[in-house]
Amino acid sequence: MTPRSTPAAVQRADRADRAPLRHVGIVVLAYAVAMAGTTMPTALYPMLQDSYAMSTAAATQLFAIYAVTVLLVLCVFGALSDAIGRRPVLWLGLAASLSSGLLYATATETPTLFAARILSGICAGLVTGTATAYLTDLLRSTSRGAGVSSIANMAGLGSGPVFAAFLTYLVPGFPMVSFATHAGLSAVCIVLLAAVPESVNPRRRGFALSLPAIDRSARRDFAVGGLMTLGFAVMGGCTAITSILVVRAFGITDLRVLGLVGSLIFAATTIGQKAGGRFVARHVGTGFAGLAVGAVLIGVAPQFDTSVAPGLYLGGLVLAGFSHGALFPVGLAIVLRRIPPATRGSASSAFWVLGYALTAAGALGLGWVGALSDEVTAVFWFGMLIALGAVGAGLLHRRLLDPATVRD
Repeated sequence: MTPRSTPAAVQRADRADRAPLRHVGIVVLAYAVAMAGTTMPTALYPMLQDSYAMSTAAATQLFAIYAVTVLLVLCVFGALSDAIGRRPVLWLGLAASLSSGLLYATATETPTLFAARILSGICAGLVTGTATAYLTDLLRSTSRGAGVSSIANMAGLGSGPVFAAFLTYLVPGFPMVSFATHAGLSAVCIVLLAAVPESVNPRRRGFALSLPAIDRSARRDFAVGGLMTLGFAVMGGCTAITSILVVRAFGITDLRVLGLVGSLIFAATTIGQKAGGRFVARHVGTGFAGLAVGAVLIGVAPQFDTSVAPGLYLGGLVLAGFSHGALFPVGLAIVLRRIPPATRGSASSAFWVLGYALTAAGALGLGWVGALSDEVTAVFWFGMLIALGAVGAGLLHRRLLDPATVRD
């Protein structure tokens, strides 16, 4: 007679099957360090403008080239870790991060900054999906892997601007000290990863270059869920221009403040994911309304007196970031709800490709309008267009979900 397993016994067996906590911690650290490097320039754009005689358009292009590079890497190498293993791809990503930091630290002209930013995009494109898969493998749970990887991702993105701003403030004689330090942290993570065992057998897997695709039966779902990625444009635009606007329009030059402001939208997005997702899943219109109101506040804030403008702008960042954080996970769930497991990875990549495309579009659009006019005018029209887009997306989303209008 076989003894019946108790829930406690099952839990003990499940814990024993998972990787040691130190292995999970090393991958989390590597993921967070890699993502921090991608947002470190956010708080330093005004300094980079002054040091390298860059226009606002060039500064926003410096951000956009990163998003475009991530797009290309996701499209072409999204399945690379299945073919050669998780750890080698993380090593490649961290090597790109290390090289990016060294280029930033030694840059003497603008093209070198763009080369460093491209390497940063390669790092993000390689690490994002690979680290998520690695953590899922190590934890033996999709939900736990996704949850831990989300924390690592947002912790890295949010800490980047603060890390760069405070180090630069503390060591003013070496403006690129944060990038040199980050290169050192990337090297440490490369060494630490040697202690983490590989979680897949690459010899059993093949690799072929392919673009992300959506099954024909799920294309309507992709259209519905894709509407909920509009907030990525706000993330891209505001990440690229916020520190410039805070300095030029609001007269705030303290690097510590710039670092905290640069991290604000990431913090709001994280809180939105955790606190607003379930509500927005039932009331999608509220999410789009919050995004629209936040975009309006962002757009009109620079038109006011400097005693009022910073508060309005920060309020807009928080509201838009929170709404975006609540919307896009719901959109991803809609996209994946009818996707079979065999093609779920490709569909998920397609969703993120759309998000990064909007991220690049937001940054480039602000930069181009700013080059033709000024930052204040560019932010105003950016906010108004996002608000109109949010209203239109909310109405279209509601129509597409109406059973009376669905035609297969």
